[in-house]
Amino acid sequence: MKKNRLMISAVSLMAAIALATICDARQAGNGQRNKSIEIYTGRVILSDTVPPAEVVDIVTAVIYSINNFNIEKVADLYTPNAVVADDEPPYSWNGPTAGVQWVNAVEQACKDNRLTKLKGNIEAINVFHQTAENVYVVVAVTYTGDLPRKQIFKVEGAFTFVLRMIDGKWLIKSQVWMPKKAL
Repeated sequence: MKKNRLMISAVSLMAAIALATICDARQAGNGQRNKSIEIYTGRVILSDTVPPAEVVDIVTAVIYSINNFNIEKVADLYTPNAVVADDEPPYSWNGPTAGVQWVNAVEQACKDNRLTKLKGNIEAINVFHQTAENVYVVVAVTYTGDLPRKQIFKVEGAFTFVLRMIDGKWLIKSQVWMPKKAL
């Protein structure tokens, strides 16, 4: 019985040392990144709050597409079964054109409310997880603009994106807007 306990403890200690070594090696490459280790069903997934450039490019293109309602920027960024959810009617859009539909709906809402100069500002990404096939990222965003009678429009919130690797390219599977006031 004692030998079994010692063996389990030794294996646990070796695993902890190996994981710590992996973390130390990753941290040595860039001390500014926030590193963590998560264990899911026996697989070790290293996560980092700095997504790869191709993921940042996609997320940035989507968020900034609202600045000038540029549907071309989002036209090819969604999976065939993508879902986009927002607080603008009809509240969700589906399929490979979900991003285009969403941009058009936000543009219509701006026209209906006479909101001009809508501009998004991305804040630091603090939540990011990645596997070989999936990315989960939460991006804090502040949108500002001008309303009639010199009123200022400002809304804070976050987008949650799930991206899938399809044919060697990251595409958006889901995109959800959550206004800060809803939290």
